[in-house]
Amino acid sequence: MISINSRMLIVAGIVLVGFLGITGMTLERSFVASAEDALKERLRVHLTAVIASADIREDGSLQLVYALPESRFFIEGSGLYAKILGNNGNILWVSPSLGKLTIPVYAGLGRGESLYEDLKTSEGTPVLAYSLGVTWGDSDKIKGGYTFVVAESQDRLNQQVLQFRQNLWGWLAGVTVVLLVMLTIILRWGLAPLWRVAEDLREIEAGRHSELLGRYPKELRGLTDNLNALIRSNREHEERYQASLGDLAHSLKTPLAVLRGVIEVPGQSLPSLCATVEEQVQRMDQIVQYQLQRAATSGRTALLAPVDVAAITAKVVKALHKVYAEKGVQSRVEVAPALDFHYNEGDLMELLGNVIDNAFKWSASQVVVRIDKVITVLPGAALLIEVQDDGPGIEPEKVATVLARGGRLDTQVSGHGLGLALVRDIVELYHGRLEIRRAEIGGASVRIALPWS
Repeated sequence: MISINSRMLIVAGIVLVGFLGITGMTLERSFVASAEDALKERLRVHLTAVIASADIREDGSLQLVYALPESRFFIEGSGLYAKILGNNGNILWVSPSLGKLTIPVYAGLGRGESLYEDLKTSEGTPVLAYSLGVTWGDSDKIKGGYTFVVAESQDRLNQQVLQFRQNLWGWLAGVTVVLLVMLTIILRWGLAPLWRVAEDLREIEAGRHSELLGRYPKELRGLTDNLNALIRSNREHEERYQASLGDLAHSLKTPLAVLRGVIEVPGQSLPSLCATVEEQVQRMDQIVQYQLQRAATSGRTALLAPVDVAAITAKVVKALHKVYAEKGVQSRVEVAPALDFHYNEGDLMELLGNVIDNAFKWSASQVVVRIDKVITVLPGAALLIEVQDDGPGIEPEKVATVLARGGRLDTQVSGHGLGLALVRDIVELYHGRLEIRRAEIGGASVRIALPWS
C-alpha cells in the first residue's frame, strides 16, 4: 500500500501541475492577445501616417507629400508594407518595401470602413493587414474613394510568442520542481510525528520501552494517549492474571497440605476423613471461584463503549426478584436518565450483581437502589451507586470482615463470602471508593463511587 507521504505528494503534485498548467495557458493566451493588440495598434498608427502623407493632385491622382516616419516602408523585405488602392481597382501607390511581393488585399471599402485580415504574401509569409476606406471632400461614394492598406509580417509576433512561451514554461517547470521539493520537505516534517509513533511502537515491541514516550503535537495526542492507556491496561491485565495465578497456587497449598496430612495419618475414621475432605474441597472451590472472578475483571481500558446503566440495573434486579421470589422483597430503583457510563459491561454487571444480591439476601422486605452522576464524591465527576436494605445491617467494626475474602457474618446463610470482596477488588481496580454504613431504612447501605473518566 502506498504510504501517506507518497499519497499526499502525488495529490499535491497533480494539483500543483494542474494549477501551474492552467496558469501558464492563461498567461500565454493573455500575452498573445496583448501582442496581437499591440500589432493592430501599430498598424493603425502606420496607416494614420500614410493617410496624413497622402494628397490629391488636380488631375485626381494621389501623391505622398510628406515623408513617412517609418523607414521600413522604404527597405525591401523589411516586413512592413503599404498600398494605396483606388476603389475603381487601380493601384495608386506601393511602398518600396514590398518590392516584387504581392499581397492579395481587398479594395472597395466604404468611407470609414476598416478591416483586419490574416493574409500571406506571394512568398507565403503570413502578414496581418489593416485596410481603411477613405474619401476626400463630402463625397461618400465607394467608387470615388480609396482603400489604404498597411501590412506587417507576423514573423516578429510569432517569434515574440515563441520566446515568451519558452521562458514562461521553463520558469513554470522550474517553479514546479522547487515547489515539489519544498512540499516533500514540508510533508516529511509534518508527518515526522507519525514516524516517531511508529518508531516508538517498534521500541515497545522490542521491549526497550514500556509505552510511547515522545512529545507529540495536539492532533496526535488523543491517539498516543489512548495507545498508552491501552498498553497500560494490557500490562495491568497481564500482571493481574499472573498475580491471580500466583495467589491461586499459593492459596491451594494449605488445603492440599491438610488433605495430604489427613490421608497420611493412620487410624482416621471414615466420617472424620469425609468431613475433613468436604471442608477442604469447599475451601478450594471458594478459592478457585474468587481467583477466577478476580482475574476475569477487565478494569478500565481505553476506547470503552458507553454502557446503559439503567438497562443493566433493571436486568440485575429482575433476575434477583426471580431468585428471591419466596421472600417477596419490594425493590425501589432510582437511576438517573441517560447515564451512558464508559465502563466494562461485565465488570459493572458483576459489581451491581454482587451488591444488590447481598441486599436481597439480607433484607427483611425492602431494597433501595440509587444510581446517579455526582461531582462531590471524587475529584471530578463520578458514578455514585447506593444500595440499601432493611436487614440487620453491618456494624462498623465488622466491615473489614465482610470485605475480606470468605468473610461471613452468618454461616447459616448460603454463600461463599466472596461477593463484597469481589466488589472491593473491582472498586480498587477502577480507583473508586467503597463505604458501608447504616441505611436510612434500617439495614446496611453500600455506597460505591466510580470515577466517570
